[in-house]
Amino acid sequence: MIAALPMYDVPELKETTDAFWQALRGHFAAAGVTKLPEQLTRSDDSYALWRSSDLIFAQTCGFPFTHDLKDQVRYLATPCYDAPGCEGSNYCSFIIVREGDTAAKGSDLAGRVAAFNSKDSQSGCNILKHYLAEQGVANGLLRGAIESGAHRQSVKMVKQDLADFCAIDCVSWALIAAVAPEELEGLRVLDRTAMAPCLPYITSLSLPVEDVAALRGGLAAAFGDPELEEIRKRLLLDGVAVLDEDEYDVIPQQELAAKLSGWAQVA
Repeated sequence: MIAALPMYDVPELKETTDAFWQALRGHFAAAGVTKLPEQLTRSDDSYALWRSSDLIFAQTCGFPFTHDLKDQVRYLATPCYDAPGCEGSNYCSFIIVREGDTAAKGSDLAGRVAAFNSKDSQSGCNILKHYLAEQGVANGLLRGAIESGAHRQSVKMVKQDLADFCAIDCVSWALIAAVAPEELEGLRVLDRTAMAPCLPYITSLSLPVEDVAALRGGLAAAFGDPELEEIRKRLLLDGVAVLDEDEYDVIPQQELAAKLSGWAQVA
């Protein structure tokens, strides 16, 4: 079986993420889940991992969950984060510019260059299109858009004047601030985007229903375990919720609203 936590797996917190999995593994086992992997899988092909019939536990981005992975994976739960920009099980992205940038509002971004992590990202791309549309910046008014490959790289590109702004999810921003604050020096938050449910935990569709219930029970136990408080704190984990999957429909709704305003693509 395969387990993975790729979405916020920053190198500086690798040992903490591994320790969190070991704790989860213990709680899953206590809840009756068998054949749990000893170690997390770290792969360059996230989609192959997410789609694997051997997947027992992973986290994915909301955009793949509602698009390419729709009806291909099973929703488990949604983690809640203790970071500015989060409200319960929802989060937003921050629009980042350099401190010296004269932009005071989103409409001022016309004529500038955007950086975005990937076209299948809710927090770096889909919500950025939605935000620009809401701010009245028509598609074609940007000077350019560059795909960076990662949130952290988008921030780096803005700092190095290779791009003028980016959207980075508020949890990633808080994690970078905690482990590498120097990377954020000279940057500021211009604005916040609309919100969406946080990145979901998933499992394989082939997993028996009783194991799904056991995984949810194990998650609840792990998030309530006082011995894991410091680990959860370092990972900014504040709780876990089982949502109605329809709550994630806000993501394709945001995509549609952007498309109707002319933002089918950023670049």
